[in-house]
Amino acid sequence: MFGFKDEEERLKTIEEIIKSEWNMFQRVNNIGGRASCQDDWNTFHIMRFSQFSAWNDLMTKSYAKDMEDALKQGRNLIMEKYAYMMEYTDPQYYKSELEPHLPDIDSESMNMIKEITWYMIDCEKEIAAKYPKLSRSGRPIEAGDASGFTSVETYAEGELKTYSKETLRLYLDYVRANRAAGKNAAMLVQETMVKMYGYSSIEDAESKM
Repeated sequence: MFGFKDEEERLKTIEEIIKSEWNMFQRVNNIGGRASCQDDWNTFHIMRFSQFSAWNDLMTKSYAKDMEDALKQGRNLIMEKYAYMMEYTDPQYYKSELEPHLPDIDSESMNMIKEITWYMIDCEKEIAAKYPKLSRSGRPIEAGDASGFTSVETYAEGELKTYSKETLRLYLDYVRANRAAGKNAAMLVQETMVKMYGYSSIEDAESKM
């Protein structure tokens, strides 16, 4: 697998992924009925584009293939993501109603998921230390937070469980390379996100929160 031929091709692939995810998101059935966020394309697009813009070409291509494979198989990766998250947000319901219908996660994949998640938590803690106002406007970082909102940890682990083993391997390579270089990948996501919301920089967003 090689990189994209140019930036236009990379951006086109990212937009195709986001549209596929949005269509899957529209078919997620919530226990309490349709959620308001399912009608908020702008926020959904900003959040997902910000994430994928920080990825390298190999990760992006691999996840695009995951989406293609899921569509062929009739799987809804967004529905699966939220189902996996309920292992922590509603353990009893997850165990009785959801787990029997979800793909099994083998130990190799689970080890990769845990390492990636730990890195993401470390990145978010670094952001929170530097930009506390900005951090407070997002999700709590770790599971078990008393705020009642789904944490970065729970959300990340739920999403990573929907990735193929190949995408997880590429993601782990990316994480390890960033860690070795002392880079914070979540900072790249935040930089893109605040600009899409109209701020000039993270510092600008922090000062206006």
